Amino acid sequence: MAAEIHPATARVLDNFRYDHLPQHLQAVSQPFHDLAHQLAETLAGPEVTKALDDLWAAKNWAVVAASNAALEGASPAASVPELGDTVLYRLTEGDVAHINPWRKDFHQSGSAESRLGFVGHIGNGVQAGDVFPAVVVQVHAESTVTCNLRVLLDGSDTYWATSRAEGDEPGRWSRKGGAR
Repeated sequence: MAAEIHPATARVLDNFRYDHLPQHLQAVSQPFHDLAHQLAETLAGPEVTKALDDLWAAKNWAVVAASNAALEGASPAASVPELGDTVLYRLTEGDVAHINPWRKDFHQSGSAESRLGFVGHIGNGVQAGDVFPAVVVQVHAESTVTCNLRVLLDGSDTYWATSRAEGDEPGRWSRKGGAR
């Protein structure tokens, strides 16, 4: 059950806005915003306001650190992808187990030769570890960012990869290449 938010706590929550910051600093500030709102909505009492004050100070120091890193030329933490961003997705054995049978079935059914406008799974076979571009169609704000992806396969179809985290291993997306 959500606690009623005290007016003083509500004023402190205003300090956790991050939409005015540059994109790379928003990625640092947003988790603090989300935690602050979660605390304010589930707890009550003057201790919550004090906790939010300390969390706000921590958020400010994290934003300063990220800002300094950017000014010094260091790579800031990777920003959260946005809807429509293109990333690279590495297929897993499970992904391959779904994709290849779709394509095989389309050809074995004779649908490929009928040319009646039926859209089928046409394309080259895939292997675990293959890397394809993918469009971000949903971003989940969890402790580690996961995304739903529309993977653009080499052919006429796509593959929907859900709740995938960032990384270089199969089943994960990245912003850099590395086709095998």
